[in-house]
Amino acid sequence: MSLFDFTDPGFLGYMESEGCMNTNEGLISRVAKVLNESPNDTIDTAEFRAACVSAGVDPDSFTQVDLNRLQQKLK
Repeated sequence: MSLFDFTDPGFLGYMESEGCMNTNEGLISRVAKVLNESPNDTIDTAEFRAACVSAGVDPDSFTQVDLNRLQQKLK
């Protein structure tokens, strides 16, 4: 018996929201986790790029839709 049902859509959604998957949503979640630790009220380009690098995400891969989604995930 497995502790986790890796085929359960709820489990997969959780893993994605925690940034554990390399899906688009997972990558956005991963960067959001880093940026949510920032004490700044606004995030400049340099901080965004540094957060991406820290999270292992290519900052140039973000589209405007991705940036909008990222903004929704920030505090």
